Parts: sequence; structure tokens; C-alpha cells
Amino acid sequence: MSKIAAIGMFDGVHSGHRTLLDFLAVEGRRHGLGTMVVTFDGHPLSLVDPGRAPGLLMDAGRRRQALLDAGVDEVVMLHFDDGMRRMDAAGFMSMLHDRYGVSCLVVGYDHRFGHGRAEGFDDYVRIGRVLGMDVLRAPEQEGVSSSAIRAALCGGDIAGANAMLGYRYEISGRVGHGRQLGRTIGFPTANLCAEAGRLVPKRGVYAAEVMVDGDGVWRMAMLNIGHRPTVEGSDCAPVSVEVHIIGFCRDIYGHRIAVRFIGRLRDEMRFGSVEALRQQLEEDRRCVQDNFRSSVNFV
Repeated sequence: MSKIAAIGMFDGVHSGHRTLLDFLAVEGRRHGLGTMVVTFDGHPLSLVDPGRAPGLLMDAGRRRQALLDAGVDEVVMLHFDDGMRRMDAAGFMSMLHDRYGVSCLVVGYDHRFGHGRAEGFDDYVRIGRVLGMDVLRAPEQEGVSSSAIRAALCGGDIAGANAMLGYRYEISGRVGHGRQLGRTIGFPTANLCAEAGRLVPKRGVYAAEVMVDGDGVWRMAMLNIGHRPTVEGSDCAPVSVEVHIIGFCRDIYGHRIAVRFIGRLRDEMRFGSVEALRQQLEEDRRCVQDNFRSSVNFV
């Protein structure tokens, strides 16, 4: 069956992406074509210019599933290597046509692809005529982009990021061993070893929800991202991600957890004593419990 396809990283599969995917579905029905998204297993900048490669909003596996959940018939996950890097727009479009049966291509309003990103939409249309491939331009989407979401997360604006995503931002990983001070003051924490390459929000204390081992239960939690200056005695210690699951006492070292960010409580702080830290954690916990179902008091 011939396909109508869209190309892009689709990092986060956010609300802007879903508008494009809706357009893809409408055009697919209109032309009687199956829908396909062509994406990459890693960000192209990780090869082209590693120093500029952004932290990702989703890993490749979750991105594939999110695209399928959005109604796409098929997801093609290409490996971006030197060969792919050197391919120009005509070569890329020809590959899509010959290998994957793409007869219609939807291009994001300001999206460019191919070596050097030298061509623009009119060039894609011209190349498409030669190949027998229709090329459509998706409607313009203002204000929502993966870059804007990353900027919001790096600035601690969880509410803004979640609004653009259309869901709560999530990171996951294994629980590793930490200093275990939290146990001694009534706040045992799971030290999250976040997946490599994922974007971790701005340092600070957050309200969150946590799932353990994919058991389907989201549990109320508070989370600290930072250097733990009261514990480590330095603002230069490695950044850690520590999660306290409220009312939860199982040993989960080595287990996999997923964390969804609900709102930001405050900046990370240095306290004069462990007791002062404990008192602040008590206040943080009350704040999370009082406002768990509403973001009005989060900053």
C-alpha cells in the first residue's frame, strides 16, 4: 500500500506534533493512503555537532509508541549515521519513495531536511514531481516546539512545559545507592539514575508522581534535583535526582521507576543543619499533599 509520510525528530510528540499528525491523518484518508512517520533513533546533532545536541524529551522507544498511540499506522526509525548525514534532499526523498512506498510527503511548515538543509519547500515539490511524489505543506504552528519545551524545563517552568506537551513531562531510570541520609530523618529517597541523553529540568524541588516497575500505580512524591549542598557541603558536587515517595516504604534499589513532574516548589537551598533541612522537607511534603491535584501553588 502506498503511504503518506511526515519526516522529523518528533521529540516529545507534543501538542504541535499532534496537530501535524492530525493533518497527516486527514490527508491520508483523503488520498486513500496509509500514514507513516519517518524519524531517527537519535538527534542528528549528536553526530553533526555533539556540543549542541539537546537533551531529549523522550527516548526512541517511547517516542515510537507515542506516535503509534497518536494514530500513525507505521513508524520508520532510521539510524542517523554518516551515510544519512551526507544524503541530500533528492536522495532522501528517492529512498522514501523506493524503499518505503511513500507517494505523498507532508513537510512541516518551516521544516528542512537533507545535507546542509540547503533546499526549501519549493525544491521538495520540484523533486517530488520527478519522483511521482506529491508534497504538501503542513499548517503553521506557532509557539509550540520541542525547543520551547526544553527551554521551559530548563527554566523550571513545569506548568508551561506540560501545557505545550499536552501531558506531564516524564523521566525514568534505575534506582541507585546514595548517601541514605534521608532514611535517618524520615525521608527515604530513591536516587534516580536517569537515562543518558534525557533532559533533566532545572535544579530545585518538585512535586511529582512515581510509578515503580511499571505496576500501573502513580504515587505522590517530592523530588530534588541538585547538588545537595547541605549533605555534600559543596555546590560543586555532581547533580543528583532524588525522589521521596510519600507513604511508601519498600526497598526499591535496582528497580526501575518513572517520574512525572507536576509542579515546582522552590529552589534548592543550603541549610545550617540537618534538622533545618528536615523541617523544610516536612513543609515541602505538606505542600505536595495539599496541592497534589492542582498546580495553582506551584512556581
